Amino acid sequence: MKNAAPNLLRTPHSPVRILWVAGDVSGDIHTALLMREVTARHPDWQMTVAGGAQMQKVAREKGGAVLGDTSHYGVIGLVPSLLLVPRLLKLKSKIENWITKTRPDAVVLCDWGAFNGRLLPFLKAQKIKTLYYFPPRSWQQTGDGGLGIAPLVNRVSTPFEWSAQKLTNAGCNAEWVGHPLLETVKSSQPIPDLRREFGAAENEKLIALLPGSRALELRYIAPHLARSARLLQERNPAQNFRFVVALANGGTKRAARYFDEKFELVEGRASDVLLACDAAIVKSGTATLEAAVANAPQVVVYDVPAVLGLQWKLSGSGRKIPFVAMPNIILGRECAKELLGPACRAKNIVPALEMLLNNAAHRERMQNDYAIVRRALGSELPQGATARTAEILEELVGAGH
Repeated sequence: MKNAAPNLLRTPHSPVRILWVAGDVSGDIHTALLMREVTARHPDWQMTVAGGAQMQKVAREKGGAVLGDTSHYGVIGLVPSLLLVPRLLKLKSKIENWITKTRPDAVVLCDWGAFNGRLLPFLKAQKIKTLYYFPPRSWQQTGDGGLGIAPLVNRVSTPFEWSAQKLTNAGCNAEWVGHPLLETVKSSQPIPDLRREFGAAENEKLIALLPGSRALELRYIAPHLARSARLLQERNPAQNFRFVVALANGGTKRAARYFDEKFELVEGRASDVLLACDAAIVKSGTATLEAAVANAPQVVVYDVPAVLGLQWKLSGSGRKIPFVAMPNIILGRECAKELLGPACRAKNIVPALEMLLNNAAHRERMQNDYAIVRRALGSELPQGATARTAEILEELVGAGH
């Protein structure tokens, strides 16, 4: 009863209080979009966040509060992860103390299963209503990965139909809402205008380069993309190319050391770059799905330090996970060429890129596969992911009020 006491002091007209928690770049973006939708519907709701730059921006614009900044918690490898543990434990304690004191009407968790999954037992014990947006391992079509959340959450909003089915079978109130990339991958202006803005002449091929946002990714992937651009031009002297590097907001300073003046560097406009390009080299991750939604022919790349590659190999992860690019995972077969680790080199990337540029049948097959991927992301659902998830949150908060 002690934990419930603060709620007894509330009047029937007290504003609804929501806590939002997300830890990676894509989760931050998707959650911020959902927050904007919810605050547009309910301007009086109070928002508190533990999240990245986008979530913090929305919270501050709407008069909300920030419990923690998770912008730099996306790391790669065992040692960097271990170094983060004290900070994560501190954040978890801060969130739990805030929940105990404030008793929010609901908590919205997005992805970040390694952290959010550890909050769930506490939320369950405190009887706090919980909505999980993008549940852990939702992309996994077989096995029981991610099903541990089923008894601990009230509602789940998931981007994949098979995820909803698996969680429902596990006793969870889960719904397939589709993927918000279908809403966000939109051109800011007509494609010909975009191409001109990015400096691509009519006789030039525009090549999109997406090297990632983390410092470690840039260090190990960006040089291969820069070399690939130069090699592509060397191998095709009669063809003109324009290379545009799409970076996260604030990424230019870190990326400039890898790309000289021949490259156009743009921030926060990956969708525009992908929609305008003739082909793309894309770091494995959410951007591969963004390329599929944009219908951009892509080569998928990834590289890590040798010690992390050895760790991956010894763990057997390469055998357990046949694909790393999300379009390939969704299809269960290779749609986009994956060049990982030692294969992520210009001598391999350029021939794969030339195949996309010069082989119309190959490019058409990929784009036909993309149509299947978009259907799996919910392109034929009656509502977008953001609007439907906002409704689910309304339903959750409305229960008992």
